[in-house]
Amino acid sequence: MSFSDFDDELDGLKDSPIAPLMKEDLAVHSVEMLNLRLKALKSEIRRTNKAIESKGDAKNSAESFFK
Repeated sequence: MSFSDFDDELDGLKDSPIAPLMKEDLAVHSVEMLNLRLKALKSEIRRTNKAIESKGDAKNSAESFFK
């Protein structure tokens, strides 16, 4: 599976910081390496979600302050 298989889905991510990861040929990696990669990506998703939640909380607090 290559990056081009997901062009429609991921078109907006081509210039993102994770673009190099998305272009890697996963077929050359061992199952162990793919599992480690998946674990790291899931961890990054959790970290990113927490940052988004924190920003939403800060925005809500600021909005309620100015009401």
